[in-house]
Amino acid sequence: MTGAELRSVQLGRPPWGRRGYDPAEVDAFLARAAVALDALAGRRAPGMTAEDVHSVVFGKPPLGKGRGYDEDQVDELLDRIEGTLRSASA
Repeated sequence: MTGAELRSVQLGRPPWGRRGYDPAEVDAFLARAAVALDALAGRRAPGMTAEDVHSVVFGKPPLGKGRGYDEDQVDELLDRIEGTLRSASA
């Protein structure tokens, strides 16, 4: 996965009746992850580890502020980012 690929991802909303992850938290983390992937592609230290990605926890969006991002989609994306970072450190 590259920083450009990550920036192009469009995350969906969870099913009705469910609140996903807080979009502001997810967007901020993914922006940092994209910078880390760019650094990795440029053969620089990424400034983020696979463990950072593995251990990140997102809150729920505030009530009345929408349903957030679909948790399964975000988790799948995090798995891809983690895998990329883990492969680079091997």
